[in-house]
Order: sequence, then C-alpha cells, then structure tokens
Amino acid sequence: MLRNESVLRAFDIIEYLARCDDWVGLRALARELDLDPATAYRFLTSLKDRGYVQQHPEDSRYRLTLKFAWLGSRAMEQLQLPDIARPWMEHLTATTNETTHLAVLEDDQIMYVEKIDNRQAVQMRSRVGSRGCIHSTAVGKASLAFLPKEECEAMLARLSFPPLTKNTITDLGKFRKELKLSRELGYAVDDEENEIGVRCVGAPLFDHSGRVVGAISISGWTITMTRERLPALAVDLQRACRSISKELGYFPEGLDN
Repeated sequence: MLRNESVLRAFDIIEYLARCDDWVGLRALARELDLDPATAYRFLTSLKDRGYVQQHPEDSRYRLTLKFAWLGSRAMEQLQLPDIARPWMEHLTATTNETTHLAVLEDDQIMYVEKIDNRQAVQMRSRVGSRGCIHSTAVGKASLAFLPKEECEAMLARLSFPPLTKNTITDLGKFRKELKLSRELGYAVDDEENEIGVRCVGAPLFDHSGRVVGAISISGWTITMTRERLPALAVDLQRACRSISKELGYFPEGLDN
C-alpha cells in the first residue's frame, strides 16, 4: 500500500494539537513529533492558511481552530442523514413508484448516499457511493441553489459544464437562471440533462442552522415521469424534505407542515 508521508505528518500535527490543552510552541511540537522545526513550520503554515490552525499574536504559539468542529458536525450530519431520510424516501417511492435518491455535495460534485428503488422492471443505474455532476442533476441544482450566495458563487466559479446530453445546460448565464428558478419554485428539475430517458425533481434539506446538508430527488423514466406530473411530485417531495429538515432541527418561522 502506498503511503503519503506528507499527509500522515499533517495528521500527526493535527492530532497532537488536539491532545494539547493550551497553545503549543513550534519547537515543542517539533520535538514531540520528531520533526525538523523548518518542516513543522511549513506544515503549520499550510494548516493556518486553510483555517485549521491559528497562531497566537503575541508569542506565535499554535492551536486548532473551530473549523474542526464544523468538520465534525458535517460528518455527524452525513452519518445520521440517511437514517432520518430513509423512511420518507421509502414512503415517496411507495406512493409514486419512482426511485428516490439522497445526495450530498462533495468536492464540487454530488455523491449519492442513499437510494430506494421502485418496483419497475428496469431500475436506475445510479448506486450509493457514486458521484455525479452538480449542473446536470436535480439534487445538484437543488443543493447549489440554496447555498449562501457567497458559497454558491465560489462553487460556480469552480464548476465545469460538460454536455452529458443534448439537454444539459452548459452556459453559465443560463445555469444561473436555472438556479434562480429553482429558488423561486423550491425545487429543481433534471429534464434528461444527465441521462437521456430519465427525468428527476429534487428539493433541498436543511439542518438546525438553516444550512443545506443535501437533497432528495424523485427519479424515473420519462415514460412515467412526465412533465405534467412534475408539479404534483414536487409537492410530495417538498413535504417530505420539510419533515426531514424538521428532524434535523430546522424550524424556520412560518414553516408549513
């Protein structure tokens, strides 16, 4: 097995700082971890640049930042999210006879973390653990549309828009309009943009802080997932997503049942 020594050293530093109850000096850290001080300084500077380590303004000692608390909370959310969402997804699949997906944003893509198949003879090709594009999927659009404006813009600047089908939106201006429409409707649509013959409607999920933590979609073959059926499916989907968000602690003022 190949080992990346730089990554391992970085985690050695992180775990060492996590064990310390106070700020830690460079030389003390280097001595405890058997590192050259110049090497330890480079690692600490990189962690500081990414916001994971802070430096005392007076004596230049180091400690971890609360960004690790954010990482931990995100990990906990993703671990519990499928368990909370699964009963609602099963209900949606049972009542619509279409496939439901749960996906989260991961490294400028979406990753499917749960899937409930329908009873139709031909199943969706998607699988738990697989990834997809944000710009061509209903779950991707629904997640991106409801991010804070600054985060949404930062992600848009990083995204590429490959044409997966003839219907894929590949123009940034048009995609911005699509996100605006999704915000207005409260849901997003993939109209054969990711795969010909497949149509999806997706809606976002929110945690206790009002942050988007994922999205759920109802997906099916266009022969059953007709455009005329989408508004009614969206109503059922949004109702389920509101219930899941409530279980995650999301209680915005005026939220309907």
